[in-house]
Amino acid sequence: MAKRKLTIDSSKGGNGDIWMRLVSFYAIAGILTDLEIHLLIPKFLRNLAQYAFGDRIVIADEATIGHIELSYSNLGMKDLIRGISKGNKYISPYQRSVINDKKKKQLKDSVNLLLFTIADVLGVVQVPQWRWIKTYQGYLDIIGIKKLRSVDYDQYINKMQADYELLYNKLNGPDLPISPELEFPADLHESTVIFPTGTSRQFIPVWWAKQNLPDAYYAFFHKDAEGEKFKEAGLKVVPFYKEAGDIIALSKAAKWTVSTDSFPSHLLQYASETCSITITEVLRSRIISPVFKGKVIDAQVKCHPCLHLDRKNHPLCAAGFSECQNWVSSIYTNDLIQSIAV
Repeated sequence: MAKRKLTIDSSKGGNGDIWMRLVSFYAIAGILTDLEIHLLIPKFLRNLAQYAFGDRIVIADEATIGHIELSYSNLGMKDLIRGISKGNKYISPYQRSVINDKKKKQLKDSVNLLLFTIADVLGVVQVPQWRWIKTYQGYLDIIGIKKLRSVDYDQYINKMQADYELLYNKLNGPDLPISPELEFPADLHESTVIFPTGTSRQFIPVWWAKQNLPDAYYAFFHKDAEGEKFKEAGLKVVPFYKEAGDIIALSKAAKWTVSTDSFPSHLLQYASETCSITITEVLRSRIISPVFKGKVIDAQVKCHPCLHLDRKNHPLCAAGFSECQNWVSSIYTNDLIQSIAV
């Protein structure tokens, strides 16, 4: 019997979002075995995705994806109208969760909710049901898709748990795709490696790093200018390159790993059990995988959760700070320090 086909443009969104979708589509493909899932994702993730998920999912590029049935979007309804008029269909997993997390709701939020509800009924913009808003975002991102709504959360979690050992072994295997330029400091095996960045307020301030973990290695993408600030402060910096597998490889080589709740943390939730993840802006239930076996440092500030506002365009968070206030919390700092295995 021929399989049903589901072709999705999953290239839009944060890198962590895209990874959570990959893991989730992998589980779904193991549940709905009559469904053939084709995904278009960013180029830098394709080698790792093919390596980890290619036995169940077709990882496509622009030349091979063919007709796209659905595309991910974080745009408002007025920006989707033109595409809808051309016959395009969308998945909008964030619209309801963003409004749910807002401290002060406005009339336009109610209007948007109504418009997206109507669009979902029509099938032109598919959105997850309200009851899933605080669940793991990997599930939230895919369960709005009408073809997948038959898979309930328990069924999904059970499959994630069944897949954990398989994915963990793959991501810790000898064939993990990494960049040829990647180098490992000689003493990394007895050190902590920290992934301190994030496009919003997740980032670890230089002053905090120097004061609390001055001997750790701080890992940055080689083109990230933030790494220079850490170097100038006398901190040890290790670069990674174009392959997403570099992040996993550095973590594997270190004694312990720390990551903010940004892209590296999502890879590490499936590749490391000697890892601490710090929660800053997003609900723990939404961004920590239900199968993660490491440690989680939960937010301590009253303004949590907060809206994701990129630092380039928004120098201050919604509460008016340039740095997340978790980093000035002694409880938060102590929880993180204590989580690192000595």
